Amino acid sequence: MRKFLISLAIAGVAMFSYAQEVVVEEIAVPVKKYCVETNRFGANWFISVNGGVNAYYGVVTKGESLFKHVTPNLSANFGKWHTPGFGWRAGYTGLSMRSFEGIGTASLSIFHFDAMFNLTNLCCGYREDRVYNAIPYVGVGWAGRGPYDYETWTGLSGSVTAKYGLLNTFRIAKRWAINLELEGYFFRSNFSGRVGMVGHDNMWTASVGVTYRLGKPDWNQAVDVPALQAVYGGIIAGLENDLNNANSQNQKAQNEIANLKDQLNNANKKCAELENQPRFVDVKQSSFFPFGSAKLDSKKEELNIKAYAEAAKAAGVKLRVIGFADVTGAEEYNQKLSLQRAEAVAEMLRANGAEVVSVVGQGESSEYSTKYLNRRAIIEVAK
Repeated sequence: MRKFLISLAIAGVAMFSYAQEVVVEEIAVPVKKYCVETNRFGANWFISVNGGVNAYYGVVTKGESLFKHVTPNLSANFGKWHTPGFGWRAGYTGLSMRSFEGIGTASLSIFHFDAMFNLTNLCCGYREDRVYNAIPYVGVGWAGRGPYDYETWTGLSGSVTAKYGLLNTFRIAKRWAINLELEGYFFRSNFSGRVGMVGHDNMWTASVGVTYRLGKPDWNQAVDVPALQAVYGGIIAGLENDLNNANSQNQKAQNEIANLKDQLNNANKKCAELENQPRFVDVKQSSFFPFGSAKLDSKKEELNIKAYAEAAKAAGVKLRVIGFADVTGAEEYNQKLSLQRAEAVAEMLRANGAEVVSVVGQGESSEYSTKYLNRRAIIEVAK
C-alpha cells in the first residue's frame, strides 16, 4: 500500500496585517461660564402678569400711616432678554391709588419701559436649570390718574415717572416661572391731587404672578475653544502613540511571517527528501480559526485536513486532536471554544476516513505573540 507523506509546517499565509481597534470616548465639550451664543431675534421673549397691592405716599400724606394708602394693583409686561444678564420690558401697572386720607380712591395707569439686569447670571454664570434668579431693574414711564370720589372734574392728571425694583423669579418648568416683585415709583408732587406741594411723591408695590417664555427659552453656552483644543490635542497625541505601537507590532508580525516562510521552505525540502519513503511521517498539522469561532478559517484548511485524513487512513495510524484559543476573553469561555475547535477538526477527519481516538481542548495559549497563530487545532499521531 502506498503511503502518503504529509508535511505540515504551515503557520501563516503571505502577508499578515495587524489591526487594532481604537475606541474614543465621547468628550464633554468645555464651555465658558460667562459666555453664550447669540440667539435669533425670535428667541427669549416673555410675557408676565402680576397681582398685588400698592401704597401711595405723597408729599401731602407724610405723617399718616402708610397702610391707610394701600389699594389693589395689577401689572402686565412684555419683554425680551438679549443676553442671560440683560433684557428689557414694556408694560402696564396700575388699577387704583389713594394719595391722602379721607378722599377715596382714584384710578391709576402707569405705562413704563424697564432695563433689567439678571444679577444671578451676571455674578454666577448662566445655568438654565437654576431655580432662583434675582433681577433688579430701573425704568421710566408715564402715569395717569383719574378723579377722586370728591372731585367733580373728569380730566386726567399725568406725570412722568421713574421707577426701580427687584424681580424675583422661581423656575417651575422650562417656560414657566413664578414672580415675586417689589418696586418703587417717583411722581411729581401735584400728581397726588393737591397743587402747590413741593417735592415728589412715592409709591411702592408688592405683587406675585407668573411669567411665560416665548420662542427659544434657553441659551447655548459658548465653546471654550482653547480648552477644547487642549483636550483634543491630548487625544490626538494618544492616537499617534497608539499608531506607532501598532506599526511596531505589525513589523514584528511581518518578521515572524518571514521566519515561518523559512521554516516552510525547510519543511518542503524535507518533504521532497522523504516523498518516496513508504512510511507515514509523524508531522503535526495546525488548522487555524477566526476570532471567537469554531469554523475553519478557509477552504484551504479543509483540504489540508482531508489530505491528512486520507494519508492517516492509508497508513493505518490513529490520530489525536488538540484545540487552542488565544488569551482574549474569559478563561472558561476559551476552554469551551478550544474544545469546539478540536471537535470540528475531529469531525472532518472522521468524515474522510481517519480514526480519531482523542479530542482535547487545551484552553488558552500564548505560544505565539501574534494572537491569530494561537487560534488553532493541532492534529498529531496518537501515541
